Amino acid sequence: MEKKGNFFILLIIIAVLTLIIAVLAAFIVIVGINRPAAAQEGDPAGSYAAAPAVEPPDEASLSTASLLEAGKPINLKSSSTAKPSYAIIEMSVKYFNTIDGIKDVAAKIELNKPNLQEIVTTYFMEMSVEDFAQFETKARAKDELKQEFNEFLLTTIPAEKDRRKVKEIIYDVVFTAWNYQ
Repeated sequence: MEKKGNFFILLIIIAVLTLIIAVLAAFIVIVGINRPAAAQEGDPAGSYAAAPAVEPPDEASLSTASLLEAGKPINLKSSSTAKPSYAIIEMSVKYFNTIDGIKDVAAKIELNKPNLQEIVTTYFMEMSVEDFAQFETKARAKDELKQEFNEFLLTTIPAEKDRRKVKEIIYDVVFTAWNYQ
C-alpha cells in the first residue's frame, strides 16, 4: 500500500513540474518575441519600457534655418600634425515658428546664428577623425547638438517665467552633408 502512495505523490510532483515548465516556456516565447525588436532599436538589454507617444508637429509649425554651408572645413582632433584631419558638414536646424515667451523665433535664431555655429565647430573640433567616422556618431551628434542649442537659446530668454514655459526651440538638427578626411 505504501508503494502506491509514493507512486501517487511522485505522479503529482511530475504533473506540477510539467505545468511549471509549460508556463515558463510560454513566458519565454511571449517575451522572447519582443526582445529582438528592442535590440534592433538600439536597446541591447531588451528593457523596452514603453515610451510615451509624442505626436510630431505639423510641418506648418516648423521652419528651417541653415547653420553651416558645405565647403567650409572644420578641423578635427588629429594625432599627426603632418596630416591634419577635417570635416565638411552641411547642417540646418528645424525650429518651432511660435513659442510662448519669444516674440520672433526666426529673429532669435538669426541673431544667435554665430553662437550656434561656434557650438557646432567646438563640438566637432573636440572629436577625432576616428570618432567622426563611426556610424553612430551622426545620430549622437544630432541629439547632443540639439540639446546644446536648446540650452543656449533658453539662456537667452530674459524673463525667468518665460524660460520655464519653453521646453525647446530647436525641434531637429539635419545634416545634409557629412564628409571627412
